[in-house]
Amino acid sequence: MNFNYRDLDDRTRTLMKEEIDLAARTGQIYYSKRFNSTGTENWVTWLTEAAESHDEHWLAFRIWACGGMKGFEERTTPSGGYTVTHVPDTASQTLADGQFNRFYIAALCRRALDDSTRTLTIYRAKQCAEARPESEFLEGTSIDANSLLMQLRNKQTSFTCALTKPNSGLSVHL
Repeated sequence: MNFNYRDLDDRTRTLMKEEIDLAARTGQIYYSKRFNSTGTENWVTWLTEAAESHDEHWLAFRIWACGGMKGFEERTTPSGGYTVTHVPDTASQTLADGQFNRFYIAALCRRALDDSTRTLTIYRAKQCAEARPESEFLEGTSIDANSLLMQLRNKQTSFTCALTKPNSGLSVHL
């Protein structure tokens, strides 16, 4: 199931591309450790194309169709050793969902700030079978656009944001 982005219009797409470009120039693009060389080399292009005229579903398909993910990965075992396992089939979709949403939210933060709105409203943009209680608690609440934008512009802190945690299904609207 795709996200329902309420404010994904030409203005938002333009700001998304600007945020992707800024992240690429400042070293804040997240590259999955599950990418192979094809994924790493093409990630920013695919992300930009998705922002320009597609969505997170297209982005996930592009990663998969172009063979951008490794087939296997090493994982540590509880005893401290290592094992080799298949990369989950859902890896490209989870990555695409989170990163497309990250730049969508950053673009809406910019719109809110440009329009002197200053806050955004959190909503469930992707339906799920069982929402996390912390996600349900956030639905309908307002969030400061400036502080959220600063958090999203850093690839490390963007993962600590409840809105962009893998499989949260949350986003924002104006």
